Amino acid sequence: MDTESALGRYALKTKEITLKDLALIHGHLCDGLVISYIQIKAVLEKLFPDGIVDRTDLRAVSKNGPCWVDAISTLTGTRTNFGTLSIQPEIGDGFIIQRISTGESYSVHLKNGLFPKELTELENKIRKAGAEKTGVNPEDIDKVEKMANNLSRKLLNSMPEEILDIKKIDKYKFEFKFETAKRGDIINKDVSR
Repeated sequence: MDTESALGRYALKTKEITLKDLALIHGHLCDGLVISYIQIKAVLEKLFPDGIVDRTDLRAVSKNGPCWVDAISTLTGTRTNFGTLSIQPEIGDGFIIQRISTGESYSVHLKNGLFPKELTELENKIRKAGAEKTGVNPEDIDKVEKMANNLSRKLLNSMPEEILDIKKIDKYKFEFKFETAKRGDIINKDVSR
């Protein structure tokens, strides 16, 4: 549920935002987007058990990653420019999501050990090679993409309670912060195939 225009009332009809929609907005489907989608969807189901999410009644905390920020903004309507999306790197690969009207809040992350260690190591190797300008091996990018796609399939075919650590936070006080970072999702755009 959202408003009809910049100064409008609630829309008369709800809309559905899917993972496919997120991929179009984000530019590609990747493991970060899938993880974010699954996490946010699970918390929204807790905050809005009737199934209709009020995108005007949410605020969130996210790390400064393109997948995470695109997913949380699109699915919840939270925005940094309105002070409803706080960027805090210490949150890691998860979120805190709060329903403003009730104060009900949850943190959500993947369960420990679910993200493959080999994928983390290869991602770090690629980032380091890119940062040090020592040359990124195209085969490493192919391999990391395949590993990430396999993880996405696994997560999308798992029950949320099997893969997510969701914790209710009592009396959570939302604090707006905004920290910029260097864009990492485009550093290898010119690496050969």
